[in-house]
Amino acid sequence: MHDNVEKGFTQTKVLANPALRTNCNQKPSVYLEAVCPESWIGFQRKCFYFSDDIKNWTSSQIFCDSQGADLVQVETLQELNFLLRYKGPSDHWIGLSREQGQAWKWINGTEWTRWFPIRGGGECVYLNDKGASSARHYTERKWICSKPHTYAQ
Repeated sequence: MHDNVEKGFTQTKVLANPALRTNCNQKPSVYLEAVCPESWIGFQRKCFYFSDDIKNWTSSQIFCDSQGADLVQVETLQELNFLLRYKGPSDHWIGLSREQGQAWKWINGTEWTRWFPIRGGGECVYLNDKGASSARHYTERKWICSKPHTYAQ
C-alpha cells in the first residue's frame, strides 16, 4: 500500500502507456492506480457498492450519498450486464424513479432514454433476474451505489 492512498481503499495498478515499454522485462516507469473503497467493485471507470442490507429506495439513496455516491445510473449495456451478473439472485434498487404520471428520471435529473424495458407500475426501479422492474418507494430491497474511480499516481 502506498502512503498516498487512504486506508480502507483497494488499489489496482494500471500501466499508463504500455507502448512505451520496449520489451517484456522492462519495468514500467509510470503507474496509475485505480482506487475504489474497500468492499466496492471497479468496472468501466466506476466503483460499485452492492449492499448486503435492505432499505427502502429513499434510505438507499441517503446511504449512497453518505458514501459520496448515488444509486447507480446505468449508462451502457455492458454496465447493465455487469450489474445483473454481479448482483446475484437478490433484487437491488437503482437510481431511476418517477413521480406519478411523469417520465422516468435518473437520480441526477436526466430523463431515462428507454433503452431497456421496465416492468411494473411502481415509482422506483430495481434490478431483478429478468432485468428492470418498478415498485413502490417504501419497499425494502438491497441497493447498488456508484461513483467514479479516483486515480492516484
